[in-house]
Amino acid sequence: MSAGSVLQTKVTLADIHPPTWRRLQVPADLELARLHLAIQTAMGWENYHMHLFTTRAGDYGLRDSEPGHRDERKAPMDTVAPTADDTQLGYGV
Repeated sequence: MSAGSVLQTKVTLADIHPPTWRRLQVPADLELARLHLAIQTAMGWENYHMHLFTTRAGDYGLRDSEPGHRDERKAPMDTVAPTADDTQLGYGV
């Protein structure tokens, strides 16, 4: 991706009716840690719970060797974002 590229993502809450979602546009090089904060803000949440990103490249979360998650601060969106063939990036709180 070129410098200054923007990715658009739709964040949809699972198992909620009516559907609740937000569409975010973020820099392609935004780290997952900062995406987490953007999601928290967009949803009106206050960042009280642990979270985990599930990507095609593996699981990312807060830096902690015990669960074996990769460091979300070192994972830019353009390296873990879904492709046309793989349309989901999991995010759980």
